[in-house]
Amino acid sequence: MKALFRSIYELIGAPQPPADTPVYRDVVFPNIGLLNIGISLALVVIFYYVINRMMGVATFNKGRHWAIFLVLNALIAFGIAIGQAHAQQVTDHSYIYWLATWNAILGLFWFFIFSLILRKGSTNASTTPF
Repeated sequence: MKALFRSIYELIGAPQPPADTPVYRDVVFPNIGLLNIGISLALVVIFYYVINRMMGVATFNKGRHWAIFLVLNALIAFGIAIGQAHAQQVTDHSYIYWLATWNAILGLFWFFIFSLILRKGSTNASTTPF
């Protein structure tokens, strides 16, 4: 699992400063990767199954509502990366913000993929986002 997240998160470059590389590879990358996937899945489930199926909110099924959840997911993913880096007490470096931006982009990707997979189970938003 560590190797998978290492390969995904090191697409933007090696962690900086080099002294913190083991912390990123062993702790930060797996933590933010699993949290990103889990939160993306949770937000998709909330949008499609809680709001648009169980609650039956017929007016919350438009593309703009889906986009709100998409952006919310990206913001959470950005914050998680910064929070995890600071929790592990890595050296404050601009790499943290590049990592957070990359994590937000990956959050957008995971949310979109989970939306394609899970949208058919929704009664009100089965055609959202398209």
